[in-house]
Amino acid sequence: MKAHKLQPHWTAEHTATFVNLKARLVSEPVLTAPRFDGTHFILTTDACKDAFAGVLSQKIKTTLPGGKDVTCLHQP
Repeated sequence: MKAHKLQPHWTAEHTATFVNLKARLVSEPVLTAPRFDGTHFILTTDACKDAFAGVLSQKIKTTLPGGKDVTCLHQP
């Protein structure tokens, strides 16, 4: 991958799309602050012989732009 050059193919449209994607990934409803209103936290863990990992998340009800209510598992 280090030998692959993107510069000849990368345009201003690619940059704008990448910036837009980053903004969406770090804003609601994808990324939300934890809620301390009594909503339970869920701890998910995984391990192998070399490492151990954990993710803290909460189930949050979200309303989509069309008005449909969905329950999502959010990671604070």
